[in-house]
Amino acid sequence: MRTTITSVDVLAILEKMATDMEAQKDYLCELDGAMGDGDQGVTMAIGFGAIRKGLAALQDQDVGTIITKSGLTFNGTAASTIGALLATACMRAGREAKGKHEMDLADVATMLEAAQIGIQERGKAQVGDKTVLDALAPTVAALKAAAEKGTPLPEALKQSLAAADAGVKATIPMKSKMGRAAWIAERSVGHQDPGATSFYLMWKSAVEYLTV
Repeated sequence: MRTTITSVDVLAILEKMATDMEAQKDYLCELDGAMGDGDQGVTMAIGFGAIRKGLAALQDQDVGTIITKSGLTFNGTAASTIGALLATACMRAGREAKGKHEMDLADVATMLEAAQIGIQERGKAQVGDKTVLDALAPTVAALKAAAEKGTPLPEALKQSLAAADAGVKATIPMKSKMGRAAWIAERSVGHQDPGATSFYLMWKSAVEYLTV
């Protein structure tokens, strides 16, 4: 049974994310089109495509470096609101993983919590504002709770993915309070948030790889 996540795993996860984001491009654009400018899927596909191209140069790097440079690559290639937030999240998470080539469950929880704080500070949003935080925050909470209980890593990851999924679904009845979607707050009710969905799909890629 898997007990840790290595830098090699992180590289493979980013490769899988790139593949999965390309496959989900149209779906994310459809979600975004109901509330924004409809380019979320294209942005995610372009950003992760650039990350994939840069992975070869990161083969011997620690987890922190891999994550930090990947976030900067995304934003440098697909500059956007989600790009800026992702870059901030990756820099904060990367700082927690600096020098590490292997992580346990507590490390992962700490990294994602740092990413959450970074997004909150950069985007000025809170849980309940119908953003990526509505999927990320419950994921962090689930990971922290699992780490405290000593839950095995594979089971903890599956629990956190279920929490992320519930968080995404919880955005459907919410009114958007941030970004372009805030302009149509009333009309955003009944639509799933594309930012929260993007995080869920990214985390789903990671969990699928780590629990096969």
